[in-house]
Amino acid sequence: MKRALPYILSFSLLAYLIIVLTFAKTKLQTVKCKGLQVTVDNKRENAFVEEEDIRKVIKRHYGELQDLHVALVDKDSMEHVLARNAGVKSAEVYYDLNGYLHIDIVQRRPVLRVMADRGYYVDEEGRVMSLSGKYTSRVVVATGHVSKEFACGGLYRFVMGLRKDKFWDALVEQIVVERGDEIILIPKVGNFRIVLGTLEGIDRKMANLRLFFEEGIALKGWNTYKEINLKFDNQIVCVKR
Repeated sequence: MKRALPYILSFSLLAYLIIVLTFAKTKLQTVKCKGLQVTVDNKRENAFVEEEDIRKVIKRHYGELQDLHVALVDKDSMEHVLARNAGVKSAEVYYDLNGYLHIDIVQRRPVLRVMADRGYYVDEEGRVMSLSGKYTSRVVVATGHVSKEFACGGLYRFVMGLRKDKFWDALVEQIVVERGDEIILIPKVGNFRIVLGTLEGIDRKMANLRLFFEEGIALKGWNTYKEINLKFDNQIVCVKR
């Protein structure tokens, strides 16, 4: 009997689940849509997507859903349509037994704004993201000769590294890209520029720069130099005002 007990419990649980799912499916065939419940994540940090935008998209593609049987709603189609929005990372559509259609939206998060061509963002996954006419995200700005290949490749990885470090994330405001994918940093404080050159050996360059900030600028002041150059191996060349 003891050996058979686990099998009996498993069979009972399976039978219970079948009954519940059958009931739910039968119930949904009779439930009519009472309305939409739209949830957009991260609204305080980003505002690329608003609840009203989602409602308008649903209405434009599917018309009025009020009083429509929820079982007739094509959830997969809705998720695909909503995911085409430039600011949407993912969309999940589901309904409950009370008749409400739930739409959960996860916004894309930009990490870099490129001010070249028509301008665009690069999101946290390294993909190009269109600008918004309603909202501007406060992220590092890249200007100059910025190709999309570099923006979504080496520059994206460099910016993600900055974001993981509180010191650099708070300091760097702008990245100027010169020909040959050489970069110059413009800090938020102080009236100087930081010439890094290419991203080759960037970890070493940033470590040397941090040490210079801690032992050099901290003692001499933020307005002592107009340029700090780390292009050359194992040395920092500074130009005074």
